[in-house]
Amino acid sequence: MFETELDMSLKFEQYLKANFGSTFIKECQGLFGVPDFLFYVKQKKETSVIAFELKLKNWQRAAKQAFRYKMFSNTSYVVLPEATVGNALANIELFQKYNIGLAKFDMNGSFAILFKPKPTLPYSEELNKKVLSSVDFSRKRTRNAGVFFD
Repeated sequence: MFETELDMSLKFEQYLKANFGSTFIKECQGLFGVPDFLFYVKQKKETSVIAFELKLKNWQRAAKQAFRYKMFSNTSYVVLPEATVGNALANIELFQKYNIGLAKFDMNGSFAILFKPKPTLPYSEELNKKVLSSVDFSRKRTRNAGVFFD
């Protein structure tokens, strides 16, 4: 198991880069909360934003934070280590009710989505535009992003 959230975050960053490219912002400030990662997917003239909140144990706190991130993202996930995801999985109906994704991630870089939420429009158009203004001029392209969408 990860010793600290920083250890988990560094390993998750490596995972994102290796599997999807560098189309993410780490700990984006100035929004309604500070997500661990904001991942963006550019498709034609539209950009989708996925927020990730990583926690070692406290899935309830992570779920609250992930719900807040729906203010500016199209999809939001809680990511927990394999060793502690069981408690969240036992409460999967909350993730389903609030349309928050749940995923597990381990030290070997294995990532699995346990509940995939449906993308929605962000609650705040203003905050979403703030995020998009940070990535609009990026020429980076995402690989394999379909894993996060139906």
